[in-house]
Amino acid sequence: MTVGVAVVGHGQTASRLLEAAKAIVNTPSLDDVVAVDADSGETPSLKQAICQALDGIDHGQGVVVIVDLWGASPCQCARRHHTEHPVVVLSGLNLAMLLKLASLDRDAMDPVAVAQACANSAQRAVSVWSSPEPAAGVAG
Repeated sequence: MTVGVAVVGHGQTASRLLEAAKAIVNTPSLDDVVAVDADSGETPSLKQAICQALDGIDHGQGVVVIVDLWGASPCQCARRHHTEHPVVVLSGLNLAMLLKLASLDRDAMDPVAVAQACANSAQRAVSVWSSPEPAAGVAG
């Protein structure tokens, strides 16, 4: 049994990021990951889409729902379904998470371990770089 994964984000961020990750890894490792685009937020159709996604990906091992923002509509919708499915919600959806997900053996991991591995990868990918100040008197 494998840990199911759904990616949920505002606008089309979920499907677009998943498409990008699939193009980069170019393997079937992400083929069973489901993207749910939340458009502008919580609607009856979003609730239905998340329910259908969770029903389709939960094979008894539990699911990880990767959302874009903690506390926003995609997150709240996913959290409401914990009674029907063992759900772990991971926020901060980004490409680094999905690339890490592609390398994981989800058959040998539980949902918390999958989410933590993705979160760790995402945290390592965040950085700030600033160019050095130009020397005094140098025209820009």
